[in-house]
Parts: sequence; C-alpha cells; structure tokens
Amino acid sequence: MDEKNPFEEAKKGFWNWINSWKKDDQEDYFVLFGDEDISLIELTRERIALVINCRYDTPVEFVQTTLNVIYKEGLIAQYHYMQNFHGEALDDVLRFEKSLLTRKD
Repeated sequence: MDEKNPFEEAKKGFWNWINSWKKDDQEDYFVLFGDEDISLIELTRERIALVINCRYDTPVEFVQTTLNVIYKEGLIAQYHYMQNFHGEALDDVLRFEKSLLTRKD
C-alpha cells in the first residue's frame, strides 16, 4: 500500500476537492468558509485501510486513506480518499464535523 504514497495522494486529492468546490460553487463554499484563510488548514494522518468487499462474484478492492482536517486547532472534517491498487483515484468524500467554521461565539 505504501509504495503508491496514499497519504500524499490523499493530500493532493483534498486540495483539489477544496479548490474545485471554491471555483464551482462559490456560494456554498462561502457559507462554510467565508473569508477564512484555508491555507491554515492542517491535514494529519488518521488511518489507512485495505478494503476487499465481494459484490456478487466480483471483488471490489481499494485502499482508503483518511485524513483529519484541522483548522484553528480543531477537527473540522475528515477526508476519505479511495484509490485502486494501482494508485488511481476512485472516489473521495469530505465529511464535516462542525457545521460552520466561521461561527463567532
């Protein structure tokens, strides 16, 4: 699993996901991030998993890498990056832990 650098690929995938979201859906992006400096986001390793599921007679195999998304010293999301055994991206998901980053208390 490590020879394909899954954590580094997941980090690239995360920044591609965020930058695409910012470009393609500016209104939705702004609701969450506002004018916050997203370059301050820190990505830390959470886990890596080798997944082999059987669907009917066809195995579904992939590597899932999970990164913690840290902003202002708090966990705001987890990013899940799935790739096949050749290192090619299959899918990714960003799951937020907090609804608003810019909420002022």
